Amino acid sequence: MADHIDSGDKKRRIVWRASAGVGFAAAALAAVAVATTGSGTHAPSSTAAAQPARAATGNASGSGSGLGSLAGETPLVRLVGYLSSASAPRGDATLLLRDQVYSGGLKVDVWDLHADDGDYYFSKDKGGLRGQVSGHKNRGGEDEKGRKEVVAAAKFSAKGDLNAGRKKMFLAYTPAHPKVKPVLLAPGVTPSVPASNKLPKDIKAFAAINNTDNWVWNNSMDALRVGAGSPTVRAGVLRLLGQMPEIKVEQGTLKGHQVLTLTADKPAVTTPETLTVDAETGLPIKYASDGVTFNHVHPGRIATDRMVDTSGSLEAAQAQARKEIPAGRLGTVEEMAAAAVFLCSVPAAYINGTAILVDGAMARSV
Repeated sequence: MADHIDSGDKKRRIVWRASAGVGFAAAALAAVAVATTGSGTHAPSSTAAAQPARAATGNASGSGSGLGSLAGETPLVRLVGYLSSASAPRGDATLLLRDQVYSGGLKVDVWDLHADDGDYYFSKDKGGLRGQVSGHKNRGGEDEKGRKEVVAAAKFSAKGDLNAGRKKMFLAYTPAHPKVKPVLLAPGVTPSVPASNKLPKDIKAFAAINNTDNWVWNNSMDALRVGAGSPTVRAGVLRLLGQMPEIKVEQGTLKGHQVLTLTADKPAVTTPETLTVDAETGLPIKYASDGVTFNHVHPGRIATDRMVDTSGSLEAAQAQARKEIPAGRLGTVEEMAAAAVFLCSVPAAYINGTAILVDGAMARSV
């Protein structure tokens, strides 16, 4: 679908319609329009010719200077080369129609507007976005810094050192002073889990995940959702994903469009997830993840640094909690994490579309 928003004389096309598989199911394929004019460089026509589906595997290289050791001029390499030299589109925001169909049949269409400065607005209809913007109803929240970081990491990775770009993407949402220092793993490396480990099977599966690859994959999806209007962002994301050997690339067609489908598997994710992009433009068309459930963890008052800063001290925050919360105390970060871990576990597979309150019964006391 082609459309644009106006900000003075600035315009940027709608760049993708998000859709996916089971649990975040495919609804429709958007017609793709590109606002780039290029700089004398044409889209890689060799990817547009009808071809039988075939796989190309990305591998890491020690130099970090390119798409790893992808053999020859693969469609992914050609596409990244084109995007790296394409001109940036006019505009200062990316407009996204997000259409989702949940496993229970619920359909949701939402218009998202991601401004280049990190602001985020959404509305159930495109016309409502004007009121959201004019009313300064920025929904960026605490993730605004992270969204800026993933876009910056993607832009750096388009032409910069790939290993440095991987680190930037991995750490995009990491707080300035994390309590646990992140460990950067090489692409495709599976962490070892001791054979004698008595962890449950589903927890062992998570322990065998390469957290760096996992964060790079997921943060790259965020970068595309927020900044896919920029060919540089698309180039950087595809270049990063091409470095990971567990991501397979397959050519094919989707409703008449020539596409590349990137499938991530272990050790990046526990179950396969796919990203489908237009083979000529790199615009994301579809994201799919099998076995996905959508639940929310709603925190009450949790003993975080922000809570302490707001109250003046941890003691003051606890004193107020004893008066106002039935549990008589603040919640802990570990209790919040435990609820999230449970929802991600196999025993919670049948829990979908619900919200868990981790608030010491505070909501029920109101």
